[in-house]
Amino acid sequence: MGDESLTKGKEPVEMLKSGQLLSIGGGNNAGLIIQKPFFAEFVSHGAAIGGLFDLQCVTVYTLGEVQITVPADKTERQAAFQQRIADIEAMQHLCQADSPLERGVAILQHLCDQFDPYQVESVPNDVLAKLVGVLPSTIASAWTYIQSQSQEPLESCIAQQTVPAA
Repeated sequence: MGDESLTKGKEPVEMLKSGQLLSIGGGNNAGLIIQKPFFAEFVSHGAAIGGLFDLQCVTVYTLGEVQITVPADKTERQAAFQQRIADIEAMQHLCQADSPLERGVAILQHLCDQFDPYQVESVPNDVLAKLVGVLPSTIASAWTYIQSQSQEPLESCIAQQTVPAA
């Protein structure tokens, strides 16, 4: 990867708004939720961030052990762009459900499959809601639904659930 010293000492929002193309490193369990004025995006390990993508970034939430890197060459930039597209397509797939509760449960399961459920729970419901176009109260209901499906603690959100259509 490229020179990491370019990103040292800068706040994540400042880095994303700089216009410089960056990518997410740090292993397979690394991702960001990038909040923009009217929506949010989930971006996983290897994906492009910054550049023209995130100039309107308002807040950044890290999941896992995130390292911000600079793609060193054309091949790394292309791979980062492809991963960003794959992340967008994954979110689009989660948004296919007609029921807001289904979308809320789907995003929580998607994130809990990849990250510590307690870390996912630390992200505000209004930000999680912006990922799939639902109300924050729907995300709260989705957490309740997931936890009610098993009598275990929060780790139960890792298990795949099927939500009845509302």
